[in-house]
Amino acid sequence: MQKFLNAVTMSAAALVLLSGNALAGSNTQPAEMARFDGDVVVRVQPRGDADLRLMEQLSDDPWTCGTSASGAMDYRISRQQLATLTLHGVPFSVLIEDVQALLDADLAERNQPFENRAYFDNYADYTGVSNYVNTLVATYPGFVTRISLGNSVENREIFAMRVTSPVPPIGGVRKPVVVLNSLQHAREWITVTSNLFMTTELLSKYNIDAAAKAILDEYELVIIPISNPDGYNHTWTNNRLWRKNRRVTGTNTRGIDLNRNWSVGWGLSSGSSGSLSSDTYRGPSPLSEPETQALSNYMLGVPKVVAHIDIHSYSQLILRVWGHKYEDPNGLASINRIGNAMRNSILAATGANYTFGGSEILYLASGTAPDWVFGTLGAFSVTAELRDTGTNGFVLPTSFIIPTGNDVLAMVKTMIQKLCRADFTKDNIVDDSDFVAFAASYETLTTNTGDLTGDGITDDSDFVVFANAYSQLVCP
Repeated sequence: MQKFLNAVTMSAAALVLLSGNALAGSNTQPAEMARFDGDVVVRVQPRGDADLRLMEQLSDDPWTCGTSASGAMDYRISRQQLATLTLHGVPFSVLIEDVQALLDADLAERNQPFENRAYFDNYADYTGVSNYVNTLVATYPGFVTRISLGNSVENREIFAMRVTSPVPPIGGVRKPVVVLNSLQHAREWITVTSNLFMTTELLSKYNIDAAAKAILDEYELVIIPISNPDGYNHTWTNNRLWRKNRRVTGTNTRGIDLNRNWSVGWGLSSGSSGSLSSDTYRGPSPLSEPETQALSNYMLGVPKVVAHIDIHSYSQLILRVWGHKYEDPNGLASINRIGNAMRNSILAATGANYTFGGSEILYLASGTAPDWVFGTLGAFSVTAELRDTGTNGFVLPTSFIIPTGNDVLAMVKTMIQKLCRADFTKDNIVDDSDFVAFAASYETLTTNTGDLTGDGITDDSDFVVFANAYSQLVCP
């Protein structure tokens, strides 16, 4: 045990200075990278279908991919097309004056050398992220295990980490699992670093932060930094603004939007597209892609997933289910309690203002991971749209890495602390109705409906956990 305790007392600063290999392969650029000279990003307020059709003609790169309930939608267009918007009277404002200048400044900043550069001072490519995961495994033996979920279309490994303390699980089998995946959309680089920063903070603070210790003692976190490895690689080598995976879909078309490819709510044109060239192309069938298959098969194979966050950017939102329809889910009171607490914890920790709500605060999105997790596994699940609100969009300067990582740290810690697993009726209290639900599962033993320990069955260990929660009545 002392070996473990010695490992977790290492500070985050010491860890990143040990991870020189984690940066290997990062920041490499090819001779021919896609350029966006003369392009701008505009925020449009469509007045109706005619304006939406006009925007579809003007832009092949919507930065908000759906019909926003508030009306605001962001698009990348050429500067010359601003005159067309003005001619048609479409209300708009310019968010980014020069997309290529933003990309050039970002690259120059990332390539600027300075002594003792730490991991979270910069972004890292696929190889750099993989190496950093190996560094965490070596630095925290007994806490971090690297696992492989499968391979992508282009045969890259979809790797993940199982992160938990050596404190044994109740019942001796497995702890309840929390899944945190990022980068389904390739251009959302900040999601990768934020997921890794949060993980590093929990590990490095295990011995000095009671909340971090409680989380790793009671739960197993499964961290999936890069859900779309081929798309991510493409953003480093060919097109920084690529979104989808790299499936060949036609003679001149590539890519399926992985976060429109999940089976719950799949196929709705109100929240995805059947067009091969669309950035929200959902694929030929639900879970058709090896990337979504790898993630879904892993979660189906885990005895008990209790919570999940699908990490995206941008807009500073925490989005509950359902994403594919304007309908309240079962257990809305419990979902709202946790979601609002997550939002408030970010504001208190970093000062960043996030908004919590359903599809009505952004847009409909069908075939998404959180809808699948909630609908298939019954676990708490949200989409987190990270910084910023549009000034930099998908191209966040490196100065945002640590602040945004602290946003994710606050939301993850609060989500897990606020879970009330014995509240089977999701009414924010553990009472007699929950006792009835637990007793029905306890009688059959083999079902995981009443499983509170994470081992996949409902047995005496779960009875002890439930009895403790029942005696306290109120959810945290």
